[in-house]
Amino acid sequence: MVTTAGACRSESKAEAPEPHVELHGVGGVEGVDAAYDRSRQPARFITALGLSPGQRVADVGAGLGYFTQRLAEAVGPTGQVVATDINEEAIRQLRARVLGRKNIEVRKVAPDAPGLEAGAYDLILLSEVDHFFGDRVDYLTRLRPALTPQGRIAVTHLRAMRPPLVAAAQAAGYVIVSEHNDLPDHYLLFLRPAVSP
Repeated sequence: MVTTAGACRSESKAEAPEPHVELHGVGGVEGVDAAYDRSRQPARFITALGLSPGQRVADVGAGLGYFTQRLAEAVGPTGQVVATDINEEAIRQLRARVLGRKNIEVRKVAPDAPGLEAGAYDLILLSEVDHFFGDRVDYLTRLRPALTPQGRIAVTHLRAMRPPLVAAAQAAGYVIVSEHNDLPDHYLLFLRPAVSP
């Protein structure tokens, strides 16, 4: 297990004791760390995702849900957000934070399995999480069946983390369909499965 101030994820497939999850810093709670909020620009980021009311979104590796509630607002009461993580403490705290939100479901998943239903998601968000996957190519391949026919995977991370993600996405059979570069420190790109010739 690896802890990143607010979210815990695994680089290996072996389970380890759950570490303490901090409530501040990277990947934590919006409004707690002003410098991180300035870097992430949550309102601008959610707008860039281009979500519509009624859509279904997966927030993979959500940690304490930095974007989860904003995603739920973007898809509205007829949409749904499924927030996943592997850490029991992060899941417990996120469930407490979103209690009463009918369009948010919080799920604990295995490190090497997304835990998402087939053909159900208009958008799958990977926010500062792909470097924790034991095998990026394998994990991205496992995400593909969960997408709707027009579904996209949105990946955001520090700009230095872009090259290995792009290489893994191409190896897993995805193409970059669009990219936003107006966030201060992060890239945001959108992937779709490549169309077979």
